[in-house]
Amino acid sequence: MTLCSKDSILFENRICTSGRKEQNWIFLITGRTKEEQDNYLDRLCAIRRNVQLILHYGTVIPFQWYTKGYRCFYCQKPMRDCESLKEHTVLKHHSVDLDNFIPQRIITKDIPVKVDISSVGCKICCENFNNLDDLTRHITEVHEENYDYTIGVCIFPFLLTKDIMPCCLCDAQYDNITCMVTHMYKEHITHRFICQICGLSFIDKVRLQRHITKSHIGHKCSLCQKVFDAFHKLEKHKQRIHGQIKTHECTLCTASFENGYQVKVHMGKVHNVEKYRIKCELCPKVTTTKGAMLLHVQSIHSDVRYECDLCDYKCGIKWMIKLHKRKHYGEKNYVCSVCSRKFGRSSNVRAHMKVHTGNVGRVCRWCKHGFTDLETLHKHEMESHYYHEYV
Repeated sequence: MTLCSKDSILFENRICTSGRKEQNWIFLITGRTKEEQDNYLDRLCAIRRNVQLILHYGTVIPFQWYTKGYRCFYCQKPMRDCESLKEHTVLKHHSVDLDNFIPQRIITKDIPVKVDISSVGCKICCENFNNLDDLTRHITEVHEENYDYTIGVCIFPFLLTKDIMPCCLCDAQYDNITCMVTHMYKEHITHRFICQICGLSFIDKVRLQRHITKSHIGHKCSLCQKVFDAFHKLEKHKQRIHGQIKTHECTLCTASFENGYQVKVHMGKVHNVEKYRIKCELCPKVTTTKGAMLLHVQSIHSDVRYECDLCDYKCGIKWMIKLHKRKHYGEKNYVCSVCSRKFGRSSNVRAHMKVHTGNVGRVCRWCKHGFTDLETLHKHEMESHYYHEYV
């Protein structure tokens, strides 16, 4: 197996070779000195070599993830779910020219390659392993390859399932790949680029610049060029001023909702769609989303218990203790705008609104008053809050 060398990736042989001129050229193109560029390329070569070793010997499935779903690591084909991704990769890409492919795909040293380790083994020896560390140890000891452990994280292991996904590096669990990827980047990689304005850190300059643009420069309306300091304010502005309202329709009836989550809840409760009726394995509880079921299991069936210091109430989620204590302190900050009845939670106000209209109500996030429908809430927000916020 031929592995990539530093000479093979040095700007496709476009760097001139005359001492001082070479250094000036590198600095103008990359913003780095020749020594810094050499260190960067050495590290990039080591990362490419590590990834190539894992994919050459291991049975792991590499993949890419975008906001719209999975993509094949090799051909970029979109996949509807993780099972289709695995099947496609095994059938279509069982033999890949990694010598030429890896240098073209891995072009930065800051983005780890994501791999599924549901089945970890050696292609050469047909030996199975429990995790990625055992595989790398096998590669170095049995096949006598030089795997560089000093360069940090170059591969992220995932256990791709359609249900709850456990983190391979800690005890965290999530019900979707988006949250899992966010967790991996936040908790299991070194963030070396720090925002000088707010102190948040990022793994590369691109993410740092994106953060500065979104959080500190502003969000510009594409229709009137007005700038807002938060994305949700821009969305409200587009709805109120330009009439751009995003709706999500139910595929089984004519109902429409503000977001996809409400569609799932609707399909589970109204249409009894089995996919959105998640049943607890430990009790009769049924929820409409995996996230809600995860919350239920953590709060009711978890061995980790948080206790209220005022009574015997126990719960597996810490922030629910804070909500519980409102009963002791008599905190009722949410008010029904129809009958002025007070409640301790916004969800209780929405449930109470059925008394007046038969429909689920809405709660203003600024003054916490309840309203019978979304149109009334928007009118209230525009008159009482948005006028001062935006105008």
